[in-house]
Amino acid sequence: MKPARTALALGLAALLAGSALAQPLPAQRNTRHALIIGIGEYEDADVPTLRGVVHDMDSARRMARAMAVPEDHITVLRDRAATADRIRAEIDALYGRVADGDRVFIYYSGHGTRWYDARIKQDGCTEGLLAADGQALTNVELGRRLAPLAQRADKMLVFYDACFSGGVAGAPLRTRSLRIGGDAITAKFTRAGAPELCSQPSNFRTRSLALAMQQEQALPQNVVHIAASRPDEVSFDSSAVGGFATASWRDCLLGEARDLDGSGAITADEVTRCAQAKVTAALAGQPGILGQQMTVAGNAEFVPAWMGAAFVPAPPAEVPVAVAVAVAEPAPAPTPAPAPAPPPAAAPSHIASPAAILAQVHGQREGSRRVVATLRQPRLKIGRDALQIDVTPARSGHLYVALAGSDGQSLYLLYPNDLSSDNRVRAGQRVSLPGPGWDIVAAGPPGTETLLVMVTDAPRDLRGLAQEKAGPFMKTLLDADGRARLQWVLGNGTPAAGCGLAGAPSCSDAFGSALLRVEAVP
Repeated sequence: MKPARTALALGLAALLAGSALAQPLPAQRNTRHALIIGIGEYEDADVPTLRGVVHDMDSARRMARAMAVPEDHITVLRDRAATADRIRAEIDALYGRVADGDRVFIYYSGHGTRWYDARIKQDGCTEGLLAADGQALTNVELGRRLAPLAQRADKMLVFYDACFSGGVAGAPLRTRSLRIGGDAITAKFTRAGAPELCSQPSNFRTRSLALAMQQEQALPQNVVHIAASRPDEVSFDSSAVGGFATASWRDCLLGEARDLDGSGAITADEVTRCAQAKVTAALAGQPGILGQQMTVAGNAEFVPAWMGAAFVPAPPAEVPVAVAVAVAEPAPAPTPAPAPAPPPAAAPSHIASPAAILAQVHGQREGSRRVVATLRQPRLKIGRDALQIDVTPARSGHLYVALAGSDGQSLYLLYPNDLSSDNRVRAGQRVSLPGPGWDIVAAGPPGTETLLVMVTDAPRDLRGLAQEKAGPFMKTLLDADGRARLQWVLGNGTPAAGCGLAGAPSCSDAFGSALLRVEAVP
């Protein structure tokens, strides 16, 4: 056992060391809300104490701040105050505070449990989160209660660091506690009141909070769930650092995660991949611990926090490319490429294409904000045919159109532009582009061009883009800083002072979008 103890001690040391890494916090936004629930002490003496929950509370607060949640928009329920009725009441109260298009972060750290209830499931066992008073909130109930929030919010991220199963049946030391040095390592699952049948490892088909929410008609684009472990695994709590999953995800969110696909943004999936590597290293080599695999459900491409371009490693030197649109006046010559520099060790394995970047932005859309966009002609002859788009938004807002060229390397903001700057649109009213005095003729090369059509609640500050002029249009620079700026500007609104008040502009970052493809042919 000595080598195994040493391995776990080293893993804990790595988690502790990682917590020192910090990035500048983003500006707080009054459109962000958080509900943080942590239960380390239960009324039932048979439920094991989780001594790491105190650390989880700090970690969850840091996550919320990274997501731009103001301190006075964070509600915390701790230990015995977190009864089942109080948790239900706080979820209801959160719904009352959240405005259309806001963002929500919900965090739970505590015990999960399974019990026998033939009325709920055909196999007799159901799962839930254990409140401090011993009542369980089932996955079905949680789905029902959280679905209205998901329908109202632009995005909702739910992180639950708990077990939902008994892990390895018949081996108490594997599902209860270990002690390595002075640190207690405790499984976040309790058998209190559960028969042996419900202490068996669960099956993937028997539980899914994300599925329960879909059954309640929560839009999948609007929700992402981060679970500390798979349904048939236990999650571990350390008295020194808190939940292994929580500590790891916190550090990855705050700067350790990498832009693996070179898109310019860090997604929930990329944060979780980073965290998983840390959890695996921390638990490696432990007999009786059969692994803890974090899972992501819902919109894994959601970008939970924006910490600046420091997230994005510099790519290899860019190669200048030809302009892929034809305009009424000649475009300036492209800027010469900088001198090549060796890429850093953390550079992504590849750089996302402009079309892939637009697709990732499209993945951030709010599901209920429908945008109907159609091409009058989906195939354009190079040098002759002009692009024509009809757009009808479900909501009033601000219209933006970006184009990824058929060369696979260039990206342009087509609308608004120097010849048509008023991009306000009204719900249900069709807008036809291009407008008077300008058009967009297919310039080639032959191939597919991708168009992102966005209608945003709040305007975007296009001055934040790394850019150069291409006639009346704007060409976006796609080095590392340029990709990060593009993701930030398109994904985040720039609300005016006093937004959210009666008669004032919207504060929401939410947008609806459509993704179109047109073929440029000789």
